[in-house]
Formats: sequence, structure tokens, C-alpha cells
Amino acid sequence: MVALEMCAGVGVRGHELKHGRQRHEEVGSEVAGDGVASLAEMDLYGDVLESVVERVPAADLAASARVSREWLRAVRAALRRRPRRLPWLVVHLHGRRRRTAAYDPHSGAWVTVPAARHDTPSHVRLVRGAGGDRVCALSLSGLAVSGDPLGKDVCVALKAPGVWRVDPVFAAVGDRVVALGGACQLALGEGEDASVVEVHESGSWTACGPMPAELRESAAATWLSVAATDQRVYLTDRSTGWASWFDPAKQQWGPTCRLRPDATVSTWGLAPGRGGAERLVLFGAKRCGRAEQAKSRVVIQAWEVDGDGLALSRGAAHDTMPGEMSERLFPRDEDGDEEDEEEMSPSIGVCGNAAGGYVYNAADPAIGAVLYELRDGVGSALERWEWVPCAPSVEAEPLGRFILACSPVGLDELARGQPSACTAAQ
Repeated sequence: MVALEMCAGVGVRGHELKHGRQRHEEVGSEVAGDGVASLAEMDLYGDVLESVVERVPAADLAASARVSREWLRAVRAALRRRPRRLPWLVVHLHGRRRRTAAYDPHSGAWVTVPAARHDTPSHVRLVRGAGGDRVCALSLSGLAVSGDPLGKDVCVALKAPGVWRVDPVFAAVGDRVVALGGACQLALGEGEDASVVEVHESGSWTACGPMPAELRESAAATWLSVAATDQRVYLTDRSTGWASWFDPAKQQWGPTCRLRPDATVSTWGLAPGRGGAERLVLFGAKRCGRAEQAKSRVVIQAWEVDGDGLALSRGAAHDTMPGEMSERLFPRDEDGDEEDEEEMSPSIGVCGNAAGGYVYNAADPAIGAVLYELRDGVGSALERWEWVPCAPSVEAEPLGRFILACSPVGLDELARGQPSACTAAQ
């Protein structure tokens, strides 16, 4: 069972869980000679037990499910009654020590997992997918994709793409893996295009047509924001807003449009939208005009986009991140030059799925992130925003390299990951 430090108001504290486990062990020892302890002899049972486990962080929930069959049934019933839909924010840290920090949005706690032994440090990238993001290691010999969101499970080994890529976009769409852009110019053969697209299916890579002309100048993961659904992978240029989608099953591109609902926005980010249709959420960040005695501030907005035609959804109003949260993502430099601050455009990163996701400062992800939850039904796309502080393991290594991902994390992944710490977000 992991160590737990929860803030006031959570409802179930670490010492209470410990007391419950000790009581269960005492009851079990008392009736060891007569058989398994009956449910009536336990402190927690039935609806009371289900009500308790609904409030237990997922890291402890995985261990609670192994206490007994009754506890396992209570955990399953609680998850059916109140599904934990929101994805976790997963930070893969590559510093002096490699580790993974995962944020549970339901309990507001960070879980730290040591790096797996089979991990390789070279050319570590991210594979975007509707079912969750996965880290991968690209080498000349192949592409190794992690089998779980925490990077602990045995990797799935694929052949290396036919074109050597140094900064590619990888996306998992159904049972296919798509590689887009990021090709090494020096390794290209005669007639080969740096924006070439390849699709992995049935054990081999198939070369497809290049990316649209509007995206070829930015055909690399550094300059593109990516969202993957069950049918397509969507791309948008972070600076210009040009966007398109690729269908790997049909091996064809969709329309190319410029998503620019606000001409003053300087950087764009794309994430999957509400489930049930091909919808997206477009995020934009800009510096707004300053008052007479105040410096400029960063404003982050969100629009719902129809994925088929890449147009704003009809009647959908835009959502704006609360000012105090955007200011925490992009803090003002009180001692710096105001003119230099104006010249620096805010750069946002986005990762999410059909239930919600996270917005972060792409230039400094160690600052923290903002959780957003998508709304069910009609109306604006976003239900709420919530601040997510930086993981303690990330704060300890500010000079490390961070790869931010977003994925559902289940009890099986937590049980395999053996989390070493669970710390409440403050």
C-alpha cells in the first residue's frame, strides 16, 4: 500500500485506511480456525464499504481490491456506480534518474513510479492515441512502444519506419500506427519528401502521400499539435492554425483549413472533443492589451470544432480559462523588461481525450497544468477548469527533460507499476 498524504476535505485519510486494514487483519486472525471472517464481523461492509472506496485514490484502490473478495466486489461496484472518466496526466521524466509521475484527477494526488529496466533513453517520443498516449523509443533497428500508460509494461516491438525520422509525429489509430513528418533531410533519398507519411499495419510500413502543402513547412512534432481519434489523426500548425486530418484506413487526407477564430491568438493546440462524433477542441493563447498600470496578461480560450469539415461547431460559444489559472501558467516577470515580455508569445501544449485533458506551458511544463473537463450534451464544450500543481519529482529535477502524456490509468496498470509515493496536490 502506498504512503498517502491527503489534504483536508478528501474524506478518507491515510491513517483511516491503515486502521481499516489493521482491523480487517485482526478479524481474519480471530476466525482463522473457524474459516473466513463473515461480513458482519467487519467494520466496513455493503453499501458503507462501497461509499468509502468511492473516495479512495486509485493508487490505494488497486491495493484495496486485493484485500478480499468482498473488497474486490465493493471496488468494482463503486467504479460501475461512479466511473472515473477523466484521464490522468502522465509525466515521463528523463533526468539523472528516469521515472514517471502520474496525476489522479479524482483524488488530486500524484503517484511516482520508477522507470522500467527495459526503457531505453535514446530517441524517446510519444504516440498519441484515442485510448491513451504511450511513450516509444525509436532507433534504426525498430520502434518500441510501451504497452501501458505508465511505461512499465513490456514494449511492443515494431519495425522502424522506412524513412529515418528525427522529430516525427506518431499516432495510434485503431490497430494502425501512423508516422508523419520529422524526416532527417540528410537521410532522404532522391525524390523522397521530408513530410512523407507512413502507416504500419500487419507487420509492415506502407508509404502514403506527403502532408498538405500548408503543413510541410512545419512537418515536425515540435511545430505541430496532434489529436488522435478512433478513425483519424488531426494536425494543426501551432503558429498559423492551418489544420488537416489523415485517415490511415483509407490512406487519404481530409480538407485543409485555417482554424483561426481569433486573429490575435499567437499559439494553437488541438485535442479530441466530446465523444460520439468526430469533434475537437481548439485551444488558443494570446497576450491581451494591458491597462494603464498593468502589464499584459495571457488569455487562453477554447472552441469546439467539427472534425469532418474542420469548422467551428454551430452555436457553440468559446470558453475562457479563468484568469488566475492562465496567470499561474504564464507568470509575469516583475523584474524583467516589459517590452521583452510583450515580444515573447505564450506557447501552450495540450493533451486529452473525449472526457477531458490538460493545458500546460509548453516552454516550461514544470510550472504545472490546468485540467479541463468536457461537458456532456449541448452548450459550450467545457464543463470546468482546475489547477494541477507540478509533481514533486519534477520539481526536484527542473533541468530534466519532460514528456507529457494523457491517458486513462486502470487498477491493473497501478498494480503492475507498484507506485512508490502518492502525494496530495496542494
